[in-house]
Formats: sequence, structure tokens, C-alpha cells
Amino acid sequence: MSARADSPPASAAAGAAAGAAAAPGAPGVVPAVFAVALVALVLGAATGPAWDAGAAHAVLAAHLERAASAPLYGLLAGAAAQLPLGEVATRLALLAAVLGAATLAGVVAAGRALLPRDPAAAGVGAGLLFLAPPFHDAAGTAGPAMLTAAGVVWTVAAALAHARTPTPRRAVTTLLAVGVVIGSAPWLGAGLALAVLPWLSRRGTRAELLAAGTAALGLGIVALWSDTSGRLPGAGSSLTAMVIASGGGAAAVVIGAGLLGTAFGAVTGLPAARPLGGLLTLVLAHAIVVDPAAAPALALLAVGAAILPGAVVRAVGSPRRTLIAAAAGAPLLGAALAAGAAVTVDDPGAAPAHLATDLVGELPPGPGIVVVTRLPAWFALHYAQQVAGVRPDLVLAPPAPARVADIYVAEALRADQIVGADVSALGRLDPTRALPRGRGFELRGAAPTEVAPVEPPATYASATGADEALALALARARYEAGRGHLDAAARAAGLTARFRAADLALLATAVPGGARPALFGFVPDLAHGGPGAWQLELFGDDLAWVAGLDQPAVTEPPERVLHALWRDMFLGHRAPDDPAIVALGIDAVLATQVLLLELATSAR
Repeated sequence: MSARADSPPASAAAGAAAGAAAAPGAPGVVPAVFAVALVALVLGAATGPAWDAGAAHAVLAAHLERAASAPLYGLLAGAAAQLPLGEVATRLALLAAVLGAATLAGVVAAGRALLPRDPAAAGVGAGLLFLAPPFHDAAGTAGPAMLTAAGVVWTVAAALAHARTPTPRRAVTTLLAVGVVIGSAPWLGAGLALAVLPWLSRRGTRAELLAAGTAALGLGIVALWSDTSGRLPGAGSSLTAMVIASGGGAAAVVIGAGLLGTAFGAVTGLPAARPLGGLLTLVLAHAIVVDPAAAPALALLAVGAAILPGAVVRAVGSPRRTLIAAAAGAPLLGAALAAGAAVTVDDPGAAPAHLATDLVGELPPGPGIVVVTRLPAWFALHYAQQVAGVRPDLVLAPPAPARVADIYVAEALRADQIVGADVSALGRLDPTRALPRGRGFELRGAAPTEVAPVEPPATYASATGADEALALALARARYEAGRGHLDAAARAAGLTARFRAADLALLATAVPGGARPALFGFVPDLAHGGPGAWQLELFGDDLAWVAGLDQPAVTEPPERVLHALWRDMFLGHRAPDDPAIVALGIDAVLATQVLLLELATSAR
């Protein structure tokens, strides 16, 4: 995630959101916010397919298909996919930018309706949302989350405006916004409809208008869900998934300020603060139970955050309400900038296409299948095949556990088909029967006699691309190490700066086992931080250990510390229950026991 908080788009959009809302009766404020935000979001949108489900949405849009989980988004995405602007993923990123701008404008509209005497406070909420990394993720790549967020905030904006001055137009706008949520997040939309329809009735909306609006929603549901693929989303999210999706940095400021502002407004009797809190509870519950996408909740929290500078204005009692609101919001915006703001998505560009080519481009002609173990690689290949037409002679196997994927491989090999993979073995397969092909492997029924050249690790743009390059480098390095080519393993892992020519010569003759067994595969992820460059350094530690080379002293990360302690243990300097090992936690203790058990079993 980029964090260029001082870039012109950040200052322009965040400042414009606050400034445009300053004048209470200024005409065209909301359209102005939309226009400025749209420019900033388009400049920061992704220029290529995503590493995640956004690629799948792009595939559906390219084929004019709609998923039952978000049929309205599928309709808009299918239309956007026909625009003559770059590739399909780029067109859907531009659609996301439009929806993101509509969401920011909706936050300003909702804030102005909630705090009509302090419209500058609404700009503070929109500015905070603009700086949140999860917002840019949703506003710069394909996916229905941004459409849901726009529908939610415009539901609030129209409903609050209707509560102050009931008009048929505002009631209809509220129902239309609810329909948008139904078409992009069905269960959330249904809950929103059940909450909003009685609320409109209590606010004096005519019964005939509500009946007509309800009927229109029903007809819209029938039209949207006709000829869709898949099924409605089921319960499968969790609080942990929602917290991870919400991210940290500036998003944490939005969450904290939004919760505090909404609670403060409810306690002090601010009109409509309690209904806002109720809708926020509904959105958060949906994120925990159904879909962890952060954008809808962050959008509502941004509206709640606007209450804080409004409260300062009321407490000060100065006639210069706009100036006081802006000054009160400045610390919140400053905290968001300092916490880690983002004004662009982590754009992979053409990296997913390059990865797909690297994995299957050098495989022999099919028919055959491709099995991958990591979802980013699967989405990259899925998009490359379905949109760009890469290797139509190969079938991409669905994501599956290793014990299922190896069945796909075995059946294809029995049928004398080509099998490609991103690892040399999975499940019960024999890694000695793999042959490196590009950045991936061809899996065979017998051990190959060919020798494939070793290349240094690939370079793919974006943080996810770096993780994929790391995983491929480790897969090739472990393959070479498993064949006893430790020097080739060092080159595949990109460790030639650590191991010079003399060291590589020693590695070429070193053999794991005996008093110096390979330990890398037993080291757990103690920090639970996922893949990282530490894995390559740890692999280098293992190569040096097997070859008897000097090791650098390490104090972090804990995985390399554990490896050093294990080395001392095999040299007789430590016991398996050494306090230093115990101090690393239960995972380190269990891994030590598994290591000793496995080595003892293999030695029999």
C-alpha cells in the first residue's frame, strides 16, 4: 500500500472535501466534492488486474455475467467493461473510482444533513475517509464494496434530509439508495430496507408512496436476480476477518473517531445520531457475519466522525463556526496522515499477467491442467486465461487443499496430459518427478533427465507481487536443495551476495543429514506475519548450517533466532527444553518436539 500522504492528490482531495463543505448554503458543494474526488481517485486507480477476487469480477464483466451475490454491481461492471479504455480490469478500476467519488460526496451530504449548522464538519469526515487505505483499495480495484458503501451513505444522507424536511423526492431517493445496497450486498440491503421503511413511515411519508416504493424494490429484485450465476453469500466472515480488512493506519483513526462521534451524538441527544448508530451496528454485523469488506462501515464511520468537530463548535459557541469546525478537524486529519495514510492502491500493473506467463508460458503443448497453491497466482492465471486468452489448452484447476489437488494431478498424469504447478510437489506427490519450467514446474509421472537453468528471483510490482516472487523463489530453492544442489538453491533464492564463489563451491559438495540436518522446513511462523524476506535469510542460514559455513549473529526475527538455537542444540550446547527456546513461545516448543521426532523417525 502506498503511503504518499504529502502528494498533491491527497492534499487536494482531502482539503477540497473540508473546504467545499464550509459554506452552509453554498450551491453545488456535493457535486464539487464528487468532481475533485473523482480526479484524485482516477489518478490513484489500479492499471492492471488485481491479485484477489477483483480479477474474478473482471472476468465476469468481460463475459457479461452477473453474480447472484452482487447482481447490480455485475450490471454496472458489464457496462463499464465495454468502454474502449484500456483492458477490462482498468475499466472496472475506473468504475470503482466513480463509485468512490460518489461515496465521498455522500459522506459530505450526510454530514451536512446531520449537522446543518456546521457543514465544514462533514468535510472532515470525508477527508478522513479519503486517507484510509481500505477505502482506496475498494475505490481503485474491481469489486462491489464501493457500490455498497455509496448506497449506504446516500441512504443516510437522503433519510436525514427527509427527516428534517419531508418531501416525496427525498423519500424516493432514500428507497433508491436502499435498492442500490440490495443489489450489491443482498443481506445488508434487506436489513437496511427493514429498518428504513418503518422509519420513513414514522416521518410522515405517504402510505401510497411507501407501497409503490416497496413494490418497485420487489420488481427490481426479480429483474436483478434473473439470469445470475452462483448463489447468495452465506455466513462465512468473522470478527478477525473484518478487523484485518479494516486495516490500520488512517483507517484506525476513522474507526476510532467514528465510534466516538456516533456515541457522543447519541448520548448528547443529537437528532438522528441514534438511528445512525443503529445503521452502523447493522453494517458492522454484516461485516462480521457475511462480508468483511471495510468500505461500507468506514463510510458510515466517517459520517459519525464529523460529529466530533461539530461538538467542538457547539462547546465553543463562537460565531465563526466554519473556522472552529475546520480547526477542530485538523488534529483528526493530522493523526490520519501520521498514522499511515494512502492515496493510491497497491497497483500491480502488469505483474499478474507476467506471473501467469512465467508459470505456464514454457509448459509443453496441452491438453493438460494447471494446479496452483496460492490464491493470488490462481486469480492471475484465471484472468489471463479468461480475458487475455493465455494457454487455452490448459485447464486451471479450482483452488483446493493439497490432498485434493494431488488427485487432479494424478488423474491428469494417468491420462497422459501435461500438468503444471507453482510448486514441485503437493500432497502425496514426489518432488523428484518435477521439472522446472519458467517460474513454475511441470509435474511428471517419472523423474526427469533434463536439467533446467537456475534464475534469480523474479520481480513483480506491489506488495502481493513481492510475496508471490518470494514464494516462487523459495519453491525453486527448496527443489534444488532437495536434489542436493545447494549451490543452485542459493542462486534460486537470490543469496549470491551472501554466498560468494568459495562458499558456493562448498555448498556444491555439502550434503544434509547426520549431525547437520536441514532445519528450514521445521521452522514455524512465530511472528505470524506471513511471508517476508526473512524466509530467504532463514533459508540462507540453513544452507550455511548444512555446509558448516560461518553464521551471522541474529537477534530477530524470532524464526532466525529459533534456527540459531536449534543449531546450538545439535552442537550439544543447548537442551531441547532450553529456556531460550521456551521464551519464544509454545509454537517454538512444539516445533522443537516435532523436529526431534521426525529426525529420530527418519534415522531408523
